[in-house]
Amino acid sequence: MIEAQQLEKQYEQLVDWLHERSLNPWKIEQMQLELMQRLQSIGFDIYRMHIGLPMLHPLYSVGTYYWKRGQGCFQDAFTRGDRLSKAWLSSPLRPTYEAGANEHLFRLPSPEAEPYQLLREMCQEGVTEYYLQMAGYGDRTLAPNEQEGVVLTWSTTDKQGFSPAQLRFLSRLRLPLAALIKSLAHRKLTEDILDTYLGGYSGSRVLAGNIQRGDVEPINAVIFFCDLRGSSSLAKQYPPCGFLELLNQYYEVTAGAVVEHGGELLRFIGDASLAIFPIQEFNSERSACDKAMQASRLALQRLSELNRQRRSQDQAAIDFGIGLHKGEVLYGNIGIPSRLEFTVIGEAANEAARVEGMCPVLGQNILASKVFADCYPMGWNSHGQHRLKNIAEPMEILSPVAD
Repeated sequence: MIEAQQLEKQYEQLVDWLHERSLNPWKIEQMQLELMQRLQSIGFDIYRMHIGLPMLHPLYSVGTYYWKRGQGCFQDAFTRGDRLSKAWLSSPLRPTYEAGANEHLFRLPSPEAEPYQLLREMCQEGVTEYYLQMAGYGDRTLAPNEQEGVVLTWSTTDKQGFSPAQLRFLSRLRLPLAALIKSLAHRKLTEDILDTYLGGYSGSRVLAGNIQRGDVEPINAVIFFCDLRGSSSLAKQYPPCGFLELLNQYYEVTAGAVVEHGGELLRFIGDASLAIFPIQEFNSERSACDKAMQASRLALQRLSELNRQRRSQDQAAIDFGIGLHKGEVLYGNIGIPSRLEFTVIGEAANEAARVEGMCPVLGQNILASKVFADCYPMGWNSHGQHRLKNIAEPMEILSPVAD
């Protein structure tokens, strides 16, 4: 009775703390860590706590957050496809979900828990009870990842398991905790969508409130412009779906290399892409140039691998050019009030595109301006001064010396 009265008081304090804390910027993993610290301080012997919820992400379908005693918090995610389906078919959550219930307690070991590998493994680790909860699943005929529900699981190694008062505590906590997690997940969802469609550099500015047309700033950046060669003839060789697949392969090779080296993809312009390496993000001009060059070389390396695969399938090889430049550009929102995009404008951006346009003329995959080459001393071949379309002064064009 004393424990029940104490936990009742602690429950009210905990829920007040959750509500107050949620008004400040808070990530799910930080909430989980602080929550477990508080539950431990009031006598809960929790060995493992798990949060699962769906994700609106082009690669992942379900996100999971784990806390484990002695290990802290860590995250995982299920990609779309067979792995998620197999995991669900063998999950101890499935019978409870399909039965329309919201909670279930497994005693370990027990015949009921024996069919589930997860519970067998937890039993070997000394877990005595596994308590699962669900919230927000209104239609149990749909798969869990198709709804905005939340899964919570709690495990203990206490020989007596959870006390009746502790189970009531966790049962009452189910809905307020799930509601908070969904609120935090929506912010994470916003961040993921902005990162996917705008990139981390631009997405962070949107979250910071730079959302009005004309919110621009001058920045010094390395500019990366890439264009697919012969795209018109390639488009005639393939049906629309086939050409779209080719474009995605090309972008994985080129744009993927930019992202892996910290660049910010700004636009896909048909079969071209525009990216920047903001110098303030890389601490020095040389570092930003180095990352842009590394991305360019990686793209060429992957192009060779892709073309080997394409030839083995009796498909035509593809080719592209990359133009590298450095300069000041205006970075920010342009468009109409109801439809904006983050991009860069200015003479330096136009010059980068014109430098790339010389790639087929000079028979090179990577070309750089003299401005870029001066910031990044390495082996360069000069192709002399060239007059570029709509550029007032001739520019010296260089290509990196082959390794």
